[in-house]
Amino acid sequence: MKGLDRTFFIGAMLLVIGVVWAFTMNGIGTKEWILLLSVTVLGIAAGVVQGRLIFLNKRGQIGSGKKTLWIVGILIVFVALKVAMNILIPSYLATSGNGIWLSIVFVIGGLLLGRSFYSRLR
Repeated sequence: MKGLDRTFFIGAMLLVIGVVWAFTMNGIGTKEWILLLSVTVLGIAAGVVQGRLIFLNKRGQIGSGKKTLWIVGILIVFVALKVAMNILIPSYLATSGNGIWLSIVFVIGGLLLGRSFYSRLR
């Protein structure tokens, strides 16, 4: 299995595990599903940008320090958006310990899918 296929497989598996886990939780309603979908889409977008930066680094168009700075910056902005969503739209995902872990599973799955999508698109 190539590295890209492995990244896609792990990201898809995390999303499947997250969906199954969400169905077993009692406090998940329509608002929470919409929040999980939006977090996944934001994760995919961040993963695509990170994939682009890794590609540019491999081609020698940006240095490794600049790549690291951008990737860390994207993660910081992503976490800030996620925290802002939790504050502005209070839900079971923001107040429950299991809800926070479920949200993290969807975030990481989205990031991995985004990285593999960029590699497939180019």
